[in-house]
Amino acid sequence: MPSIRYYTDENINPRLVKDLTENGLELLSCQAAGMLGATDVEQLLFVTKEKRLIITRDDDFLKWHRKGAKHTGIIYIHPKMTDEDALKGILNIHENHATQIQKKARRVYVIQPRKTQWNLWEWLKDLFG
Repeated sequence: MPSIRYYTDENINPRLVKDLTENGLELLSCQAAGMLGATDVEQLLFVTKEKRLIITRDDDFLKWHRKGAKHTGIIYIHPKMTDEDALKGILNIHENHATQIQKKARRVYVIQPRKTQWNLWEWLKDLFG
């Protein structure tokens, strides 16, 4: 199977791009591709043509996905995620989901904070001491 190719839009910190590349991912940034300032539609057309998964922090790409836009895959990083956690999440997706990514286009992966269990009794105890 061919290797997975990634693309980062302008919302991704250049340091994260460097870290991903140093971890062996085949990655092209929008800056290196000359796509800085391109619209979401132009970005989606580019990644589809190039057969790359887009890595983004822009939730507009999730909206385009829901509307049925053609793409080769999206990795969305929630705004509350640090670049360090995003790096771990992307590497986890790369290592554990490569087969699914290569078999089916239009996959969406979301890297987001873990939900904490809300406990009413703990909350009341904290509130009333």
